[in-house]
Parts: sequence; C-alpha cells; structure tokens
Amino acid sequence: MKEKSRLIRKIIRLQREEGIIPRGARLLVAFSGGVDSVTLTVALLELKDFLRLKDIALAHFNHKLRPTSDRDEEFCKNFAEERNLKIFVGSKEVAKIAKERGTNLEETARELRYRFLRSVKEEEGFDLIATAHHLNDLVETVLIWLTRGAGLEGLIGFDPKENDIVRPLYRATRKEIEDFAKACGLRWVEDESNRDQSFYRNRLRHTVIPILKEVNPNLEETVLRMRTVLKEEHLYMKGLALKALEKAKASEECLWVEELKGLHPALQRRVLKDFFGVENFSKLEQIRKLLEKGGRAELGGGIRVVRKGKLLCLKKDR
Repeated sequence: MKEKSRLIRKIIRLQREEGIIPRGARLLVAFSGGVDSVTLTVALLELKDFLRLKDIALAHFNHKLRPTSDRDEEFCKNFAEERNLKIFVGSKEVAKIAKERGTNLEETARELRYRFLRSVKEEEGFDLIATAHHLNDLVETVLIWLTRGAGLEGLIGFDPKENDIVRPLYRATRKEIEDFAKACGLRWVEDESNRDQSFYRNRLRHTVIPILKEVNPNLEETVLRMRTVLKEEHLYMKGLALKALEKAKASEECLWVEELKGLHPALQRRVLKDFFGVENFSKLEQIRKLLEKGGRAELGGGIRVVRKGKLLCLKKDR
C-alpha cells in the first residue's frame, strides 16, 4: 500500500537525517484519539524495532470542553487495551480554570495538557513525549506568526525535536496521515471543535490555506523548504550576535555604545534583544535610537534602558 509506505518512509528518513529519537528510548505518546495521534501510534508500533524503542505508552488528557470529551477518553482507553499499551489519563475543567484565571482558552488548555504530559513522563520514567504535529501544523504556525508580525524565529515555526518533545510526523502532510489511517482501516474520533472557526487557527486551516493552495498546490513542501533556509540563516545570525554581544558587554547591566554603533541594524536588534530580553519591535527601535543620542526607553514595569555616556544600561525601580 503506497499510502502506508509513503508515511512510514517519511518517518524513517526524518529519523536517519535528524536522529530525533535515541536508541532504547521510552516514548510517551500524547494521544487524543484523533486521526493524527492514532496514525502516529500505529506507525511507531510498526517501527518499534527500527527505532529501537524500549517502550511505547499513551497519555490522554481530557479537557472537559465538549459533550463528547468522555466518549473520546473511552475510545482512547479501548484503543490502548486492544493494542496492549499502557495508557495514562488525566483531566481538568479547562474552561472553568481559564475563566477563573482570565486567560485564553487555547493557551490554558495547552499549558494544562503539557503539564500533565510532563508529570507522567517524570513520574513514570519516560525519556520523550511524542506528539502528532505534522507539516500542515507547521504551515499554520508559520502563518500565525506571519500575521502577528515576527522575525526569523517566528517564521521558523517549530522543530522536529524541542527539548523533551519529538514530532515523528513532522514531514508528513495531513492528507498523507489520513490516507495512512484509511489504508490501515483505523478508527478514530473527530474533535468537533476543529471545525469551530471562532478559533483563529481553524479559520486559517479551513479558509485561508485552501486559497493559498489554489495558488501553490505544493504549499506544505514549499513552506518546509523556506523554513529550512530560514533556520540556517537564523543560526548563522545567532552566532554572529553572540560574538558581538561578548565584545559589547561591559557588565551584567550595561553594553558599550561604540561597539554597538558599528554593527549592522539586524545585528544590533539581536544583541539588544538577547541582552535586555526585549521581544517587542517598537521597543527595540526605541533602544536602538539611544545609540545615537542620550535619553531612556521605558520598557514597562519600572524597567528602562538608559544611555549614560559610553554605556547603555538596564535600570529597575527599587
């Protein structure tokens, strides 16, 4: 079945080129019961010997956001039992917690889910958490950062491995995942909220991206190639900025102005961003203007950057 082998080949190639999963690893799969995590689990089981995995287990987090949340949890338990896999289940009233905190629902759900996953990982001795993020997720993430305004780091999106998170489906498209699941006769559950266009990501997925794919049917692969180039350029610039920062650093709070003035604006921004911890572009530009004249740039919270003669220093209210 070419639909099945195509996805398997992409996982194998990613592992051979990036080595995201070390030999003998114990892997905890973030398992929602949707087509992505079902496909990931089945593919990992098929590749268990190739990847030399010591153990695979599932972790399901019930957000209690939908009437079908408990149905999904039951499906996940049955899936694990059918395949003789251990499953860890956690749950929180995410909507209630978000309301109490006054925080964004999506961000709250993500925070609580990863807190649960990492607690299971640590308590049970797993090495890595495997998520089912794929190439379409990368495209959506890049577009989100593009519309919000971002530098190279935002446009890079996410990596196939970040700390204790691995993404074996990184180079697979959503269509390839669905084709694999259908070719294998797999069952999964549908999350109705994925169609709710009150969520920004869903509006991108169902409205914006189909239009972009009319212009470029190979949008996913194009974004992946772009991301590879941007990643290399980002790492190169990061190295230059680190060397520049070492030369410009006068103390833990101050930089030498003359060392900064001789840098390209792109390097100035990176050095200032790294040293002062400022992400906001307009704030960075205010700080850069201090290199040519005296004054101060207010960062908020009683924190400011002040030009004092030959030095540019961070000051805090006591």
